[in-house]
Amino acid sequence: MAGISTQHLVRRELAEQGYSLIRAREIEIDDDLRESWLSLSIDFSDLPGDEYLPGDGKYRFRRYGRFRFVPASGELTPLPHVDYFQSADINRVTGGYIRKFAPLLDSTFGNPFLRALIRFDFDQFPLSLEERQSVWEVQAHLIRVTASAVEQGHPTPEGIHRDGAEYVSVHLAELLNAGGGDVSIYDDDKRLLASFRLEDIMDCYLFRDASLWHQASPISPFDEAHRATRSILTFDYHFRSDR
Repeated sequence: MAGISTQHLVRRELAEQGYSLIRAREIEIDDDLRESWLSLSIDFSDLPGDEYLPGDGKYRFRRYGRFRFVPASGELTPLPHVDYFQSADINRVTGGYIRKFAPLLDSTFGNPFLRALIRFDFDQFPLSLEERQSVWEVQAHLIRVTASAVEQGHPTPEGIHRDGAEYVSVHLAELLNAGGGDVSIYDDDKRLLASFRLEDIMDCYLFRDASLWHQASPISPFDEAHRATRSILTFDYHFRSDR
């Protein structure tokens, strides 16, 4: 049993418009996986700072890791940690630079909820039989953005961009005292297709990164006496037919 399910017609929306927004209330999660989710959520409180922000910003924290994913068996195998790179063609701010991010914790790699969520998201993609029978690489990112009265937090300081994958999924993991964070989806000509805000924990959106662009607006605190926080768990799915 998958442990995570939805009645939302995600695959149809992805096939027709390239993106799909799923609200947390539309997702069913088994009780044992919810316990694993609580364990995973603790990881967001101990993420190292992102050292590659414009203007020496101090508002973003992250870890990332890679899996080899065999959809036919559901097998997920951690891959050796490597530096992170995006082309300047898809990321005009930090693209073209090799970035060194801290690896996922061993406990994160083995977390049952994270693994179930990777498989759940993949099941939603409108793929060919060949793609479903091939090997994929999944990059998992834990990202926290904070903001204060004197510094906004930028979920996507690169602005409108692509991640460089076939498909991407983004799940809201934490939202405290934060205004903003509106997500915008654009077509290949960068014309706006949709805007929405992730508001409840596990609100998520999936999209075909190979044909769409996206960004999220800055966050700032509702109550300026306290810090604002927005955290996401995101997966990049890369087709690896040669592995």
